Amino acid sequence: MEIQSFTNLPVTGDFVVGPAKVEILVNPGENAVRNLQITNRTGQMMNIFIDIEDFTGDETAGTALLGNETGPFSLKNYLFPEPRTFKLSHGERGIIPVNINIPENAEPGGLYGSVIVRAEPDVPTLEEEEGKTKGQVVISSRIAALFFVRVAGNVFEDGILKSFSADKKFYQKGPISFTLLYENKGSVHLNPYASIEITNLMGKKVDEIDIAPWFVMPGFSRSKVLNWEKRIAFGRYEAAATAKVNRGYQDIIDEQKINFWVIPLKHLAIGASVIIFFALIITFIGSKFEIKRK
Repeated sequence: MEIQSFTNLPVTGDFVVGPAKVEILVNPGENAVRNLQITNRTGQMMNIFIDIEDFTGDETAGTALLGNETGPFSLKNYLFPEPRTFKLSHGERGIIPVNINIPENAEPGGLYGSVIVRAEPDVPTLEEEEGKTKGQVVISSRIAALFFVRVAGNVFEDGILKSFSADKKFYQKGPISFTLLYENKGSVHLNPYASIEITNLMGKKVDEIDIAPWFVMPGFSRSKVLNWEKRIAFGRYEAAATAKVNRGYQDIIDEQKINFWVIPLKHLAIGASVIIFFALIITFIGSKFEIKRK
Protein backbone atom coordinates (compact mmCIF):
# COMPACT_ATOMS: atom_id res chain seq x y z
CA MET A 1 0.00 0.00 0.00
CA GLU A 2 1.17 3.52 -0.86
CA ILE A 3 0.35 6.67 1.13
CA GLN A 4 0.44 10.12 -0.51
CA SER A 5 0.14 13.41 1.42
CA PHE A 6 -1.45 16.68 0.26
CA THR A 7 -0.65 19.51 2.67
CA ASN A 8 -3.08 22.10 1.31
CA LEU A 9 -6.10 19.85 0.75
CA PRO A 10 -9.22 21.76 1.92
CA VAL A 11 -11.57 20.27 4.50
CA THR A 12 -14.83 19.22 2.82
CA GLY A 13 -16.05 16.75 5.43
CA ASP A 14 -15.92 13.69 3.19
CA PHE A 15 -13.64 11.12 1.62
CA VAL A 16 -13.25 10.20 -2.04
CA VAL A 17 -12.87 6.76 -3.62
CA GLY A 18 -11.76 6.28 -7.19
CA PRO A 19 -12.17 4.99 -9.72
CA ALA A 20 -15.88 4.46 -9.10
CA LYS A 21 -16.14 1.91 -11.91
CA VAL A 22 -13.55 -0.61 -13.09
CA GLU A 23 -14.03 -2.69 -16.25
CA ILE A 24 -11.69 -5.60 -16.94
CA LEU A 25 -11.46 -8.27 -19.64
CA VAL A 26 -9.66 -11.41 -18.43
CA ASN A 27 -9.15 -14.99 -19.52
CA PRO A 28 -10.08 -17.98 -17.34
CA GLY A 29 -7.25 -18.61 -14.87
CA GLU A 30 -5.83 -15.10 -15.33
CA ASN A 31 -5.00 -12.66 -12.52
CA ALA A 32 -5.25 -8.87 -12.77
CA VAL A 33 -4.49 -5.98 -10.42
CA ARG A 34 -6.22 -2.61 -10.24
CA ASN A 35 -5.40 0.18 -7.79
CA LEU A 36 -8.03 1.89 -5.67
CA GLN A 37 -7.44 5.41 -4.33
CA ILE A 38 -8.99 6.64 -1.06
CA THR A 39 -8.54 10.32 -0.16
CA ASN A 40 -9.40 11.69 3.29
CA ARG A 41 -10.90 15.21 3.21
CA THR A 42 -12.78 15.00 6.52
CA GLY A 43 -10.42 17.16 8.57
CA GLN A 44 -9.66 14.36 11.03
CA MET A 45 -8.01 10.96 11.35
CA MET A 46 -10.20 8.19 9.88
CA ASN A 47 -10.19 4.42 10.30
CA ILE A 48 -10.66 2.76 6.90
CA PHE A 49 -12.26 -0.67 6.53
CA ILE A 50 -12.50 -2.58 3.23
CA ASP A 51 -15.42 -4.94 2.57
CA ILE A 52 -16.45 -7.00 -0.45
CA GLU A 53 -20.03 -7.38 -1.76
CA ASP A 54 -21.68 -8.60 -4.93
CA PHE A 55 -24.09 -6.30 -6.72
CA THR A 56 -26.93 -6.78 -9.16
CA GLY A 57 -29.01 -4.61 -11.47
CA ASP A 58 -31.60 -1.95 -10.72
CA GLU A 59 -33.82 -0.18 -13.28
CA THR A 60 -33.37 3.31 -11.82
CA ALA A 61 -30.05 3.37 -9.95
CA GLY A 62 -28.36 0.83 -12.21
CA THR A 63 -27.04 -1.32 -9.35
CA ALA A 64 -28.04 -2.63 -5.94
CA LEU A 65 -25.53 -3.88 -3.38
CA LEU A 66 -26.34 -7.33 -2.00
CA GLY A 67 -24.67 -7.32 1.44
CA ASN A 68 -24.01 -10.88 2.53
CA GLU A 69 -26.04 -12.35 -0.34
CA THR A 70 -24.37 -13.94 -3.35
CA GLY A 71 -25.28 -12.42 -6.69
CA PRO A 72 -26.25 -14.33 -9.84
CA PHE A 73 -22.90 -13.31 -11.41
CA SER A 74 -20.82 -13.39 -8.25
CA LEU A 75 -17.33 -11.89 -8.14
CA LYS A 76 -16.80 -11.38 -4.42
CA ASN A 77 -14.83 -14.59 -3.89
CA TYR A 78 -12.33 -13.50 -6.56
CA LEU A 79 -11.60 -9.97 -5.23
CA PHE A 80 -8.66 -9.55 -2.83
CA PRO A 81 -7.85 -6.00 -1.70
CA GLU A 82 -4.88 -5.51 0.63
CA PRO A 83 -4.76 -4.25 3.32
CA ARG A 84 -8.32 -4.50 4.63
CA THR A 85 -7.90 -2.01 7.51
CA PHE A 86 -5.71 1.09 7.93
CA LYS A 87 -5.76 4.74 9.03
CA LEU A 88 -5.66 7.93 6.98
CA SER A 89 -5.02 11.42 8.30
CA HIS A 90 -6.67 14.41 6.69
CA GLY A 91 -4.96 15.18 3.38
CA GLU A 92 -3.68 11.63 2.91
CA ARG A 93 -4.47 9.37 0.01
CA GLY A 94 -4.15 5.61 0.34
CA ILE A 95 -3.53 3.59 -2.83
CA ILE A 96 -4.39 -0.07 -2.33
CA PRO A 97 -4.04 -2.86 -4.89
CA VAL A 98 -7.07 -5.02 -5.61
CA ASN A 99 -6.19 -8.45 -6.96
CA ILE A 100 -8.74 -10.12 -9.27
CA ASN A 101 -8.06 -13.86 -9.42
CA ILE A 102 -10.31 -15.66 -11.90
CA PRO A 103 -10.35 -19.49 -11.63
CA GLU A 104 -9.44 -21.61 -14.63
CA ASN A 105 -12.92 -23.18 -14.77
CA ALA A 106 -14.71 -19.82 -14.95
CA GLU A 107 -17.31 -19.69 -17.72
CA PRO A 108 -17.30 -16.87 -20.27
CA GLY A 109 -19.54 -13.98 -19.28
CA GLY A 110 -19.85 -11.24 -16.71
CA LEU A 111 -18.87 -11.28 -13.04
CA TYR A 112 -19.80 -8.36 -10.78
CA GLY A 113 -18.62 -7.33 -7.34
CA SER A 114 -17.81 -4.21 -5.37
CA VAL A 115 -15.06 -3.05 -3.04
CA ILE A 116 -16.76 -1.16 -0.20
CA VAL A 117 -14.74 1.51 1.56
CA ARG A 118 -16.09 2.23 5.04
CA ALA A 119 -14.68 5.17 7.01
CA GLU A 120 -15.12 5.90 10.72
CA PRO A 121 -13.58 8.70 12.83
CA ASP A 122 -10.62 7.56 14.87
CA VAL A 123 -12.17 9.40 17.84
CA PRO A 124 -15.90 8.65 18.25
CA THR A 125 -18.30 11.62 18.35
CA LEU A 126 -19.90 12.46 21.68
CA GLU A 127 -23.70 12.36 21.52
CA GLU A 128 -25.51 14.86 23.72
CA GLU A 129 -29.06 14.81 25.07
CA GLU A 130 -30.51 17.95 26.68
CA GLY A 131 -27.04 19.42 27.13
CA LYS A 132 -25.61 16.32 28.83
CA THR A 133 -23.19 13.87 27.35
CA LYS A 134 -25.07 10.67 26.54
CA GLY A 135 -22.36 8.50 25.03
CA GLN A 136 -20.03 7.91 22.13
CA VAL A 137 -21.42 7.40 18.63
CA VAL A 138 -19.40 6.08 15.71
CA ILE A 139 -20.49 7.77 12.47
CA SER A 140 -19.71 5.47 9.54
CA SER A 141 -19.81 6.26 5.80
CA ARG A 142 -19.62 3.81 2.89
CA ILE A 143 -18.61 4.25 -0.73
CA ALA A 144 -18.56 1.43 -3.29
CA ALA A 145 -16.19 0.95 -6.22
CA LEU A 146 -17.86 -1.30 -8.79
CA PHE A 147 -15.87 -4.01 -10.59
CA PHE A 148 -17.22 -5.25 -13.94
CA VAL A 149 -15.23 -8.31 -14.99
CA ARG A 150 -15.79 -9.97 -18.34
CA VAL A 151 -14.38 -13.46 -18.72
CA ALA A 152 -13.28 -13.94 -22.33
CA GLY A 153 -14.95 -16.50 -24.54
CA ASN A 154 -18.23 -16.98 -26.34
CA VAL A 155 -20.69 -14.77 -24.48
CA PHE A 156 -24.36 -14.04 -25.12
CA GLU A 157 -24.91 -10.38 -25.99
CA ASP A 158 -28.54 -9.41 -26.46
CA GLY A 159 -29.91 -5.94 -25.74
CA ILE A 160 -32.61 -3.73 -27.21
CA LEU A 161 -34.16 -0.28 -26.86
CA LYS A 162 -37.43 -1.31 -25.22
CA SER A 163 -39.16 2.09 -25.30
CA PHE A 164 -38.66 5.78 -26.02
CA SER A 165 -41.14 8.29 -24.62
CA ALA A 166 -41.79 11.87 -23.53
CA ASP A 167 -43.53 12.61 -20.25
CA LYS A 168 -46.39 14.45 -22.01
CA LYS A 169 -47.93 14.74 -25.46
CA PHE A 170 -48.61 18.50 -25.30
CA TYR A 171 -46.43 21.25 -23.81
CA GLN A 172 -46.83 24.98 -23.35
CA LYS A 173 -43.08 25.41 -22.88
CA GLY A 174 -39.92 23.47 -22.09
CA PRO A 175 -38.13 21.65 -20.65
CA ILE A 176 -39.26 18.43 -22.30
CA SER A 177 -38.38 15.19 -20.54
CA PHE A 178 -37.41 12.11 -22.57
CA THR A 179 -37.03 8.57 -21.23
CA LEU A 180 -35.11 5.73 -22.88
CA LEU A 181 -35.62 2.20 -21.51
CA TYR A 182 -32.99 -0.34 -22.50
CA GLU A 183 -33.32 -4.06 -21.82
CA ASN A 184 -30.33 -6.41 -21.47
CA LYS A 185 -31.28 -10.05 -22.07
CA GLY A 186 -27.70 -11.31 -22.37
CA SER A 187 -25.09 -12.75 -20.02
CA VAL A 188 -22.79 -9.71 -19.79
CA HIS A 189 -23.35 -6.04 -18.97
CA LEU A 190 -23.76 -3.67 -21.90
CA ASN A 191 -22.89 0.00 -22.35
CA PRO A 192 -25.43 1.47 -24.78
CA TYR A 193 -25.16 5.08 -25.90
CA ALA A 194 -27.57 7.21 -27.87
CA SER A 195 -28.52 10.43 -29.63
CA ILE A 196 -31.92 12.14 -29.85
CA GLU A 197 -32.65 14.28 -32.92
CA ILE A 198 -35.36 16.96 -32.64
CA THR A 199 -37.10 18.14 -35.83
CA ASN A 200 -39.77 20.80 -36.33
CA LEU A 201 -43.06 20.76 -38.25
CA MET A 202 -41.23 21.13 -41.57
CA GLY A 203 -38.91 18.21 -40.82
CA LYS A 204 -35.90 20.46 -40.24
CA LYS A 205 -33.47 19.42 -37.49
CA VAL A 206 -33.43 22.00 -34.71
CA ASP A 207 -31.31 20.19 -32.14
CA GLU A 208 -29.50 16.95 -31.35
CA ILE A 209 -28.74 15.54 -27.91
CA ASP A 210 -25.86 13.10 -27.41
CA ILE A 211 -26.20 10.66 -24.51
CA ALA A 212 -23.05 9.20 -22.98
CA PRO A 213 -22.84 5.43 -22.41
CA TRP A 214 -24.72 4.00 -19.43
CA PHE A 215 -24.33 0.44 -18.22
CA VAL A 216 -27.17 -2.09 -18.04
CA MET A 217 -26.72 -5.28 -16.04
CA PRO A 218 -27.55 -8.69 -17.58
CA GLY A 219 -31.15 -9.72 -17.04
CA PHE A 220 -32.28 -6.16 -16.23
CA SER A 221 -33.74 -3.08 -17.87
CA ARG A 222 -32.52 0.41 -17.07
CA SER A 223 -34.03 3.78 -17.91
CA LYS A 224 -32.19 6.93 -18.92
CA VAL A 225 -33.98 10.24 -18.37
CA LEU A 226 -32.86 13.58 -19.80
CA ASN A 227 -34.40 17.02 -20.27
CA TRP A 228 -34.37 19.08 -23.45
CA GLU A 229 -33.80 22.60 -22.15
CA LYS A 230 -33.58 24.56 -25.39
CA ARG A 231 -35.90 27.56 -25.70
CA ILE A 232 -38.66 26.88 -28.22
CA ALA A 233 -39.63 29.51 -30.82
CA PHE A 234 -42.95 31.35 -30.64
CA GLY A 235 -45.89 29.90 -32.56
CA ARG A 236 -47.46 26.55 -33.24
CA TYR A 237 -44.77 23.95 -33.00
CA GLU A 238 -44.84 20.25 -33.79
CA ALA A 239 -41.72 18.21 -33.34
CA ALA A 240 -40.58 14.66 -33.79
CA ALA A 241 -37.86 13.10 -31.66
CA THR A 242 -35.90 10.18 -33.01
CA ALA A 243 -33.78 8.13 -30.62
CA LYS A 244 -30.88 6.20 -32.09
CA VAL A 245 -29.38 3.82 -29.54
CA ASN A 246 -26.20 1.88 -30.17
CA ARG A 247 -26.65 -1.42 -28.31
CA GLY A 248 -23.03 -1.40 -27.16
CA TYR A 249 -21.96 -4.39 -29.24
CA GLN A 250 -21.50 -5.12 -32.96
CA ASP A 251 -22.48 -1.49 -33.75
CA ILE A 252 -26.19 -2.42 -33.90
CA ILE A 253 -28.55 0.59 -33.87
CA ASP A 254 -32.10 0.62 -32.52
CA GLU A 255 -34.30 3.51 -33.62
CA GLN A 256 -37.65 4.73 -32.28
CA LYS A 257 -39.62 7.90 -33.03
CA ILE A 258 -42.18 9.91 -31.06
CA ASN A 259 -44.23 13.05 -31.79
CA PHE A 260 -45.23 15.84 -29.45
CA TRP A 261 -46.67 19.33 -29.66
CA VAL A 262 -45.50 22.58 -28.13
CA ILE A 263 -48.33 25.12 -28.07
CA PRO A 264 -47.61 28.31 -26.09
CA LEU A 265 -51.23 28.99 -25.04
CA LYS A 266 -50.35 32.21 -23.21
CA HIS A 267 -48.79 33.72 -26.31
CA LEU A 268 -51.62 32.45 -28.50
CA ALA A 269 -54.17 33.99 -26.13
CA ILE A 270 -52.37 37.33 -26.25
CA GLY A 271 -52.15 37.16 -30.03
CA ALA A 272 -55.82 36.26 -30.35
CA SER A 273 -56.76 39.13 -28.04
CA VAL A 274 -54.76 41.56 -30.18
CA ILE A 275 -56.42 40.27 -33.36
CA ILE A 276 -59.89 40.55 -31.81
CA PHE A 277 -59.12 44.06 -30.55
CA PHE A 278 -58.07 45.29 -33.98
CA ALA A 279 -61.02 43.49 -35.60
CA LEU A 280 -63.39 45.33 -33.25
CA ILE A 281 -61.72 48.65 -34.07
CA ILE A 282 -62.00 48.00 -37.81
CA THR A 283 -65.64 46.96 -37.39
CA PHE A 284 -66.37 50.07 -35.34
CA ILE A 285 -64.67 52.37 -37.88
CA GLY A 286 -66.49 50.63 -40.69
CA SER A 287 -69.85 51.09 -39.00
CA LYS A 288 -69.18 54.82 -38.45
CA PHE A 289 -68.25 55.21 -42.10
CA GLU A 290 -71.50 53.52 -43.19
CA ILE A 291 -73.55 55.83 -40.92
CA LYS A 292 -71.92 58.93 -42.41
CA ARG A 293 -72.65 57.75 -45.97
CA LYS A 294 -76.31 57.41 -45.16
